Amino acid sequence: MSTRLSFITWNPSLQLFNIGSFPVRYYSLCWCIGLILGYIVVQRLYRHQKIDDKLFDPLFLYVFIGILVGARLGHCLFYQPDYFLAHPIEMFLPIHKTATGWVYTGYEGLASHGGTLGLMIALWLYVRKTKLNIF
Repeated sequence: MSTRLSFITWNPSLQLFNIGSFPVRYYSLCWCIGLILGYIVVQRLYRHQKIDDKLFDPLFLYVFIGILVGARLGHCLFYQPDYFLAHPIEMFLPIHKTATGWVYTGYEGLASHGGTLGLMIALWLYVRKTKLNIF
């Protein structure tokens, strides 16, 4: 077996860089890039299909909230239900209770399958409200 693979870091840092004391993580940066690209693509589709611009901003709001809430709840309920059902406030607020008090943690834990489920529910609600043809 070759020793050329011995340089691989199997546990890389979660942070890409810091802005002051605020750490920017790979996962959050990918989320932001995905949301921006999704926004641009869907906005172009709306314009190409001549759908009124006033219907686009509510779509983005529905989708953003649906994905974020679904991904967070998916992580909490699929991977650590015992803990989060005993500490429900930690599902929605980026805090953690320790022996010395509450500590800000940021939102750690998002499940893509929960986000997909949240997206489907958000799109269903959006289509019901706007009466837009889903196809």
